[in-house]
Amino acid sequence: MNSRFWGRGRIRFFFSLLSALLFLAGCSSGGSGTEGPEDFSLKPGFTDDAELESYLKNQFAASLVDISGITVDAVAMPSAMDGAGAAMEGDAQARAHSGTNLQEAGVDESDKVKTDGGHLYVAQQDGVRILRLEADGTPTDLARVALEGPADSLYLHRSLLVVLYRPLDSRDIDWCGMQGIPTMFQDAPSAMPCWIAARAKTAVLLLDVQDPANPLRLAEKVFDGELVSSRRIGSRLHLVSRFMPELPPLEYSYGAGMGSRDQVVLRNRNALQALSLNELLPAMESRDGSGNPLGGGPMLDSRDFLRPSHPRGGSIVTVSTFDLDNPRAELRSVGAVLDARHLYASADSLYLAAQSWESGQARTQIHRFDLSAGQAVYAAGGSVPGTILNRFSLGEHEGVLRVATSTGDWWGVASAANHVYCLKQEAQELQIVGRLENLAPGERLYAARFMGSRGYLVTFVQVDPLFTLDLSDPAAPRVAGELKVPGYSEYLHPLGVDYLLSIGKNAVVEGGVALYQGLQLSIFDLRDFSAPALLFRQDIGDRGTESQALRDHRAFGFWAERGLLAVPVELAEHPAPAASPWEYGLHSFSGLYVYRVDPLSGFDFVGRLGEAAETPAGFAASPWVRGLFVGERVFGVGEAAVYCAALGDMENSRRVLAISP
Repeated sequence: MNSRFWGRGRIRFFFSLLSALLFLAGCSSGGSGTEGPEDFSLKPGFTDDAELESYLKNQFAASLVDISGITVDAVAMPSAMDGAGAAMEGDAQARAHSGTNLQEAGVDESDKVKTDGGHLYVAQQDGVRILRLEADGTPTDLARVALEGPADSLYLHRSLLVVLYRPLDSRDIDWCGMQGIPTMFQDAPSAMPCWIAARAKTAVLLLDVQDPANPLRLAEKVFDGELVSSRRIGSRLHLVSRFMPELPPLEYSYGAGMGSRDQVVLRNRNALQALSLNELLPAMESRDGSGNPLGGGPMLDSRDFLRPSHPRGGSIVTVSTFDLDNPRAELRSVGAVLDARHLYASADSLYLAAQSWESGQARTQIHRFDLSAGQAVYAAGGSVPGTILNRFSLGEHEGVLRVATSTGDWWGVASAANHVYCLKQEAQELQIVGRLENLAPGERLYAARFMGSRGYLVTFVQVDPLFTLDLSDPAAPRVAGELKVPGYSEYLHPLGVDYLLSIGKNAVVEGGVALYQGLQLSIFDLRDFSAPALLFRQDIGDRGTESQALRDHRAFGFWAERGLLAVPVELAEHPAPAASPWEYGLHSFSGLYVYRVDPLSGFDFVGRLGEAAETPAGFAASPWVRGLFVGERVFGVGEAAVYCAALGDMENSRRVLAISP
C-alpha cells in the first residue's frame, strides 16, 4: 500500500470509509422481519452512575472483531455531498446582502463566512478576521481574534459572533490504542469508531461584535468530542458532538489462537476495569472573557444519558443547547452511546441518523429530539431499510418525516434500489406510515430534496432521471413524473415554487460507460408536476472541472431576491478539441462564476473573479471559497484573500485584500 495514503486528510478519509463499511459488512444484533426490531427508541437515563459505568465498559469491550478477506484497497464508494440549502439567513443590517444557504427557512447553519452587509467575518486556521466594507465596497482589515486552533465555522446572531473551533489537542490521533490498522470490524453490539481522535475537543467562543473593530470576548466553553454539526433557531444554538474516551490497548480480533469472541471481550472488559466513569464521559470547561477557567466537569450524568433499546455504536453522541441571549447560562446536554453521523433539523425538531445492520439488511436508525421548548428533549426513534445519502435525504413537513434511502451491494450497482419512507411519531416510536419502494433499480441515488408536500430524487447510471414525488398523502407517496436528461444533478435548489435549479456534471456515454465531463447548471420546469421539463442548461469547462458546491451546499451562493448565483469553479479546459471524452482538460482558473438566473430566460453570465491557475496567490491557495453579494457588488472570500467586483463591471474584478495569517 502506498505510504503516502496515510497523510492527515487520508487518515480521516480511511476511518470515515471504515465506518461506512462497518454496517455493510454485517454487524447484526438480532431482530426479525423486514422492519427489524420493533423498538428503536432511546430510553431515559440510568438508575445510578454504577449502572452507567458498567454499561459503557461493556459497550467498549464488545466493539471489536476482525473480518478477514476484505481490504480497504478494494473499496470504491460513491461520492456524496453532505448537504445543500435553500433559504437565506441573517439578521439584516447595513446594505442588502445574501447569506448562508440553508436547507430549511429559519434554521440557521454555521459557515466559513458571515456578513451583516457592513462587515465580513472570516474563519481562518488560527483565528477569525473581521473586515469592514467601505462605502465603495472595498473591504479593509479591521480586527483579528486569535484562537488556540483552526476555526471550523461561524454564526452571527444580532451583535453576537459565535465561533466554533478545534483546540490544538484535537489534532492528536489515537486509534483506540491499537497497534496497526485492522481491515474491518463486525459482529458486535456496537462498532468502535476508531476514526474519532480520543483527545478531540470542540470549543464555542462567544464574541460581542457591536463594535466590530474591538470584538469583546464574553464566554467560552471547551468540551470533549468532535463536532458533528449544529443549528441555530432563534437565540438557541443546538450543537451535536461525538466523543471517544481514551482507552487502553484493546484486542479487535478472535480465533487463530486468540480464543473465542467471548474470551476476547472478557479480556477487553478486564482491561477497562480500572477506568473511572469520569474517564469514560465527555467533560467540559467554562472560561471567562479573558480565558480564565471557571470550572468544569462531566457534560453528562446518569440522568442525562439515554440508553438505546438495541445497543448500537461505540461513541457517545451529545446534543447540547446554548442560549445565545444569555451567554453565561448553564449548558443543557443529553447524550447516548450512538454512532450518529448525520443531522437534519426543522424549526421544531432535530433528527440524528445512524447506520446499522439488522437481520442481514442495511438500515438507518433515526432519532427525533423535540426543540419546541427551546432545548433538545428526546421524543422518539425509528428505523428504515437502507442507507441515506446526506442530510437532504430527510425532510419534515406537517409532522411527517420523509426519508430517501438506497439499498444494494456497495461494490456495484446491479442490486441498487431507492426508496422513500414517510414516518410519523406515535408515542416514542417513529413509525412508517407510507412507503415508495424500488425506484430506479440498478441506479445510484445522487441527490434528494423535500420541499413541502413535494419531493425530488436524482438517480444516475448513464442518464439522469429526475423523479418528482407527490407526498401530499403520507400514507400513499407516489411518483408524479420522471425526466431523463444527459448527466446528473448533485444538488437541487428551489427556484420559486414551480422551478428547480441544480448543479451537477455533464456526462457522455463511451463504450457503455458514462464519463463525467464539466459542470452543468440546469433549470427544470415543474409547472406540470407530472411532466417535469428541462428549460435551460449551462455547461462550465471540460472533463476535470470541479466545484465545492457539489460537496458543500454553503458554497452554492444563490441570492433569491436578486436572482444572482455565485459558484466556485476549478476550471479545466482543453486547449484544443479533445481526442476522446476520457481526456481531462488542463487546470486554467480558480474562482467564482457569476450568473443572473431567471426561469424565463435562463442563465445570463455576469462574469467571473479569481485567478488564473498558474498564479499561486488567490483562491487556489484556499481550501474553500464563498461567493457573497452585498448591494451591487459580489465578493469572493477565501481563507487567504478577498476578491471584489461591481456586478456591472466584472471585467475589472480584482484581488482587493490579502488576509493570510
